[in-house]
Amino acid sequence: MGFEECCRYVEVRGVRLYVYDSSARREYERRATLVFLHGLPGQLTNWKYQIPFFEREYRVVAYDQRGFGRSSKPKRVVFEDFTRDLEELLAELEVRDEDAVVVGHSFGGAVAQAYARDHGVKGLVLVGSLTRFRYDLLDYIMWYTPALIWKRLFFTMNPLTKRLYPKVFLSPASPIKVLEEFYEDNREYFRELPPSTYTYSRYFKGYDASSWLHQVAAPTLIVVGEDDVVTPLEESRRISELIPNSKLVVVEKAGHLILYEKPEELNATIMGFLKEIGA
Repeated sequence: MGFEECCRYVEVRGVRLYVYDSSARREYERRATLVFLHGLPGQLTNWKYQIPFFEREYRVVAYDQRGFGRSSKPKRVVFEDFTRDLEELLAELEVRDEDAVVVGHSFGGAVAQAYARDHGVKGLVLVGSLTRFRYDLLDYIMWYTPALIWKRLFFTMNPLTKRLYPKVFLSPASPIKVLEEFYEDNREYFRELPPSTYTYSRYFKGYDASSWLHQVAAPTLIVVGEDDVVTPLEESRRISELIPNSKLVVVEKAGHLILYEKPEELNATIMGFLKEIGA
């Protein structure tokens, strides 16, 4: 589907966020609004299988977080930038916290749960979320070596990535075409994204949700692929233990790219949760 007809720029806190809002072409009787937060280094179109499904019944807001997609790309960020952006964006769009169901994948899940801690949202959906950021050799290579070395090597489809990334991002049961589709959807974006955005993770070292997740009061759905190695099942189990009003759903034969691997099952799971909380 084309997203552009429902997209516009909204300025918050000195940056321009590229925002999809389904209410630009639909009217809704339901007050609930679903707010989708992508992962890192993602963009709003990563939700291509979720947006058209949910906007039939709910107002859907999805946006490129600062530094990503078509939004402004500052060279430096702090984690609080993302929660404060969300706060001001919802105010600009006249979405009340009590009507918002915030849905986050991976890094977006970290932002979503931090926002829910401080705001009385109607619901929270965490897809492959985490309690703290885990760093590996790739992160350190990107932080401390020139982009000329790693951008072409790690962010194009080449013999290395074709062999390595299915093991990292997919379930062994998922066909390679899933990763190829995701890459084709983001090929130009990965090529044009500035190196500084790829290295944002260095600014999140102090993030540790384990000390405050018990403060999240919203009903929470936690979804994770059983074969996710980026945000492993153990992380989601820990989150479920810490958030009082939560339930955990493990999707079989899915990895970290669950949005692409199991879209129908993921959508049905989220829809069931929305009905449960009366959204």
